[in-house]
Amino acid sequence: MANSYIIALDIGGSHVAGALLDMQRKKLFTETYQNVPLDSKASPDDILNTWCFLIKSILSQINESELQGISIAVPGPFNYERGICMIEGLDKYDGCFGIDVAHSIINRLSLLQKQLTVTFYNDAQCFVVGEAVFGVAKSYSKVIGLTLGTGFGAAFYSCNCLITDGQQVPKNGELYNVPFEGGMAEDYISARWFLQSYEQKTGKRLDGVKELYERAENDVIARNLFIEFGKNLGKVLAPFILSFDAECIVLGGNISKAAKYFLPSLQQQIEDQNCNIKILFSSLAEKAAIMGSAQLAYEKIQGKTDNGVKILRKTNQFLVPLERPVNTIKGYDIFPAFPLSGAFMQTGYATLAEAIKDKKTVIIEGYSGVFWDEMVSCLNAVLTRQNKKVTWLCSDAGLKSEEEINKMLEPYLGGDDPLFGIIYPGELIDFFDINRLSAFSIDHDADINIIYGCGSSLVAKEGFLIYADVPKNEIQFRSRASAITNLGATGFYSPKQMYKRFYYVDWIVLNKHKKSLLPDIDIIADTQRPKHPVFTDGHSLRETLKAMSKSVVRARPWFEPGVWGGQWIKENISELNHDEINYAWSFELITPENGLLIEYKKLLLEVSFDFLMYSDNKAVSGDAAKRFGDEFPIRFDFLDTFSGGNLSLQCHPSTAYIKQNFGENYTQDETYYILKCGKDASVYLGFQDNVDEHAFKIELEKSFETNKEVNVEKFVQKHPAHKHDLFLIPNGTIHCSGINNLVLEISSTPYIYTFKMYDWLRNDLEGNPRPLNIDRAFDNLCFERKGKKVKEELISKPYKYSGGKGWECYHLPTHKEHFYDIYRYHIHPFSVVEIDTANECHIMSLVEGERVTVQTVSSYSAEFHYAETFFVPAAAEKYTLKNTTADVIQVVVAFVNPKKYQ
Repeated sequence: MANSYIIALDIGGSHVAGALLDMQRKKLFTETYQNVPLDSKASPDDILNTWCFLIKSILSQINESELQGISIAVPGPFNYERGICMIEGLDKYDGCFGIDVAHSIINRLSLLQKQLTVTFYNDAQCFVVGEAVFGVAKSYSKVIGLTLGTGFGAAFYSCNCLITDGQQVPKNGELYNVPFEGGMAEDYISARWFLQSYEQKTGKRLDGVKELYERAENDVIARNLFIEFGKNLGKVLAPFILSFDAECIVLGGNISKAAKYFLPSLQQQIEDQNCNIKILFSSLAEKAAIMGSAQLAYEKIQGKTDNGVKILRKTNQFLVPLERPVNTIKGYDIFPAFPLSGAFMQTGYATLAEAIKDKKTVIIEGYSGVFWDEMVSCLNAVLTRQNKKVTWLCSDAGLKSEEEINKMLEPYLGGDDPLFGIIYPGELIDFFDINRLSAFSIDHDADINIIYGCGSSLVAKEGFLIYADVPKNEIQFRSRASAITNLGATGFYSPKQMYKRFYYVDWIVLNKHKKSLLPDIDIIADTQRPKHPVFTDGHSLRETLKAMSKSVVRARPWFEPGVWGGQWIKENISELNHDEINYAWSFELITPENGLLIEYKKLLLEVSFDFLMYSDNKAVSGDAAKRFGDEFPIRFDFLDTFSGGNLSLQCHPSTAYIKQNFGENYTQDETYYILKCGKDASVYLGFQDNVDEHAFKIELEKSFETNKEVNVEKFVQKHPAHKHDLFLIPNGTIHCSGINNLVLEISSTPYIYTFKMYDWLRNDLEGNPRPLNIDRAFDNLCFERKGKKVKEELISKPYKYSGGKGWECYHLPTHKEHFYDIYRYHIHPFSVVEIDTANECHIMSLVEGERVTVQTVSSYSAEFHYAETFFVPAAAEKYTLKNTTADVIQVVVAFVNPKKYQ
């Protein structure tokens, strides 16, 4: 690094001080030091302008290109990682609550020639680092720094590192909130305590501690308060001096100037608790926090690795391209798209900024998987170049604390259960502190106020509304890379923990919120491709959804590897990345996770499937909407075991069980349609006639404990699988697919409630044991499904249902537990069949043949290929299936049978 110049600021209640430092030479340029008065009760624009004035004044003394970063020491509460002010109700900086100070400063400084690092640190931490690295404590290894003033600041420093967690220090390395005398430490160790106590004892109100200090020489009451203060401070400090094994304490802040009055009682209190420690006083005074801030920023800059490249997604799968690729091979299309009903779709942050540059208030809503920092940084850069003064506010400032959120959600997250929780019944507003939401204020002096983040529309009720969407598969890939967090979380959890929170909580409340916003969205932005958002206007989105509800539609499929390791999908779908180990299953139409691609002039924009249901669930589901509402009731997916392994031996919960234990509205009743199969393909289904329930459970549990194989066929029937067979798997049925099958799973929509009893002694793809759910399974297993009953009741027996010129329709009866029916149309070469939806949504897959053309009465027509899943909404009323090939084709159709769920 040729130059290591950093501008560092220390923000106080009545001033802001700053200077330029050369961190290679560990030098503060004293001629650049400035201390500027500041009214902390001024407007946010005035406050930001004062900070920026000081930065610019210091910056004018060097070449701008030499500056490596800006570092700011600021009192809490503050989101230091993201640079967001959280100060409220303290009679200072209240107007800055929720402001993204980092981006608002960058905008006002117009520093665009490079990616400038702007960092924020707690002022007490900066103080102790300054004294430990540059000042009076630099010869000590373990230092406690205290700033005694308006508040009670503290920090712990050991071996060149701030210590903020562990048993040796208080939580977050903070002392102000340590329980003390029925309250917290800051109630007794602060300027507030002095002034309140003196007024209670004398009836006199003083302006500040300085006045009290000046009285202390001749005022016994004032002197006694300082003595009591020293005792209180010693009582709070002593336990942590011992646990931290501190070598010295460094005192700073205005109250420390009165040390001659409280130091004796402080020392005595510490000695009485068997503590031996050196008490020092700041040698850097007002420059300590400035120098410490610069040191922390320099360490952060120096600590960047991997060329600053952060892993954003953990997967081998391709991102959806910006433009629809030319498919030279007519076959399975992994990027199916529906045409936009409008004439506006664009890409890039420059064009998105153009759409909002003249708006006074902009609200950017979206999902918790959005890369908010990227969006804000990129938009900010464009708007800054356009000389737009922008004040950024982040909705995260209005959130409840992580502890409060975790306590609120604890009953719904399933405790230690690695997979299952209970659907959260509440709303997004539950995550927010109402008082904090009311603390936000608009900066009337800015050209644009932009409020961003999940729940930003709860902050500002009126404004130009952008909704940033991101597909569920990308949310999972990002969470696996620890690139995103759950809603309101400050740290990263394991991918499985994050997914459980997403499924049971985050997606639930964000979807409800999304539905409420749909009528008012001005711009919808697909943000899955870093730095390249694609967006259209809200009217075009709503018109496109309306058109979809009367046409034939195909969701955008996505694929996942798995331990059973199928290879058919990988070998037969050319557009997938073949570097992936396998594609064990596909999300063909699992609507809680699939998206819908919309195309305009080759540009591709993806929105989540639920937008279609929120637009008009009655048009999509017809009569079934009375029962299922916004939930799309049927799913199609593939399970690929070709050249792989068996699925786990499993069952699914009863309706009563899934409602009571997980909060779902209906259960996971499945069927296996055998699309392809190899030699000796089979399906495990139902129990042997002589099954011993107790012995079976003991053997499964023993296998789990000892890693011993189970003779599955001793207990479970194994049936040969043939192409176009349909195996019926109502809830409670023991089952699994054997190897060499490509199973088209036609099921009710719930999709994660698989109670595994035996997994063939396998680990997951990361080498960890896969969790089993033996007890849950045995709470749901139906042991009556055994012997001859299995073939009679659980293997469908197709029969010809109807026919016409050039076609036949076969009914594939399902079990009485299934609320859906399945039919298969056989269409002869160059023939057409017309089908009435009967006010139900028809979900289909081409299971035999090269292609089929589907046309609805709205004149929308689309061609689909082998193994592709598509659906015709109920409102389409009628549609035709046309065979344009010289071979017979077969199309499987599933739909809700109202007689089976009413």
